[in-house]
Amino acid sequence: MAADAIWIFSPVYNFSIPGPVKNLLDWLSRALDLSDPSGPSALQDKIVTVSSVANGGHNQLFDVYKELLPFIRTQVVGDFTATRVNDTAWVDGKFLATAEVLESLQTQAEALVEAIK
Repeated sequence: MAADAIWIFSPVYNFSIPGPVKNLLDWLSRALDLSDPSGPSALQDKIVTVSSVANGGHNQLFDVYKELLPFIRTQVVGDFTATRVNDTAWVDGKFLATAEVLESLQTQAEALVEAIK
């Protein structure tokens, strides 16, 4: 609970959030005091952003996160970063980010740090 911010790096499963990630967010968004369901949670007011590497479905995934994260009372910041898996990664296991993606991640990181200040 002492984290200043959360940066979620998420794959895309059937154009949505992977089940284990959704389950984690569901549990962490529950009230800390079970006798007060509307009370604060471990995620309450946390600053959050999302990035994704997948071969497609980023827009649908980001739409789900953009709806879910405010609902669980987090503060969403910055533009999300999306990229596809480079073809050679399936052979050599090495993900290669383009200069454009690296720049987007840098901008996203700066927005996250600025929101913490």
